[in-house]
Order: sequence, then structure tokens, then C-alpha cells
Amino acid sequence: MWTDVLVAIAAAVVAALIGWPLVPAFLRLTHSGPGRKPERTGAEDVEVLRGGMWIGIVERALIAGAIVLGRPELMAVVIAVKGLGRFAEIKSSAAAGERFIIGTFVSIVLSSLIGVIGWAVIA
Repeated sequence: MWTDVLVAIAAAVVAALIGWPLVPAFLRLTHSGPGRKPERTGAEDVEVLRGGMWIGIVERALIAGAIVLGRPELMAVVIAVKGLGRFAEIKSSAAAGERFIIGTFVSIVLSSLIGVIGWAVIA
């Protein structure tokens, strides 16, 4: 029992720390990829998705820990709370919506991978 919790905590910490540099790197790739860059409207001067780094860290930790402990359904709760909390910002800005989707997908993939590795260690 305690080893399960310790592995879950370790997976949560690893997921949070690995995603910290990787998610922003993927977000930067979206600005240098193919296609035309969006026109500036002036709304970009407002901070887009302020606090996203910390929300992402917590998101990755919770998802990895939930998977290790055999409760992957808790991912839905984490993502739903994140989406509801960001709904107004996502709705008002295309850039915010893009960052939200890309950042969330990358976070989910990284934390799920680490969570499954932790779950395999326990099993």
C-alpha cells in the first residue's frame, strides 16, 4: 500500500518536472511551424492564459498519480476543472484556445506515459 503511494508521488513529481520544459517547447514549435502566423489584433498584449505553467504542473502530477493508483477516470475530472476554469479565456481568444489545446494534449500524453510506467512498476 505505502509503496503504491510512494511510486504515485514519484511519478507525479517526475511528470511535473519533465513536462515543465517540454510543454513550453511544444508551444514554441506551434509559432515556428508551417502556415501563416495570425494577424495581431492588439488583444495579444493581454496575458494569455496567465498561470498556465503552474496549472500544467499540477495537472501532470494529478494525472500521473491517478494512473499509478489505478484511477484513470480522475483524468476526466482534472481536465474538466481545467476547461471550466479557462472557458472564458478560451472563448475570447483564438490564441488562448490554441495554447490550451496543445498544452493540454502534450501534458496528458507525458503524464499518462509516466503514470503507466509507474503503474507497471507497482503491478
